[in-house]
Amino acid sequence: MPRRVLAAAFVALAVALTLVVPSTADAAGLPSKKQWVSDTYKALNGSRIFVRDRVARAGSNQGGRKLALNLDIDNTSLATYYDTGKPVAATLRLVKYAKSKGVYILFNTGRNVKQRGQTIAALKRAGYPVDGLCAHYKGEALRHSKQRCRQSFVNNGFTIIANIGNRSTDFVGGNYERAYRLPNYGNRLG
Repeated sequence: MPRRVLAAAFVALAVALTLVVPSTADAAGLPSKKQWVSDTYKALNGSRIFVRDRVARAGSNQGGRKLALNLDIDNTSLATYYDTGKPVAATLRLVKYAKSKGVYILFNTGRNVKQRGQTIAALKRAGYPVDGLCAHYKGEALRHSKQRCRQSFVNNGFTIIANIGNRSTDFVGGNYERAYRLPNYGNRLG
């Protein structure tokens, strides 16, 4: 078979495969990136109004307490599935609004404490202000780590007005006033 015919056959096969092979998201049973972005905005619907009203209620009666958001990182603040390393647009929008109202921005991650420096750098590159970051210790249960971190923030004078995450472990325990759960599609997103 002549090379030109063979090359044309390979090109035709490659085109056919791209039409048949599902995208990574489809293969995992996950929605498109466009749908995920839409779902994140839906999950945070009303959050800016809540922050505005909560800050107004605090007024001068905060009693030295510092209002704060507590945020998970992976697929909550930073995309790690659809657009690795980029900010989750809906979350960044909320964070910038809250920061403009004097709210502290705290991160609570399942990433290992040894990754603290590089994690803070990644958050800042993505446009996030970082007022605090608490990470996971090796051997520690994730649900325990998340609660330990929130308790640590509270012990340091913060009032967590909103807790934002995408997995059930982000919400175990307490120490926050309101929860916003972003999509993770049955723990398939991570």
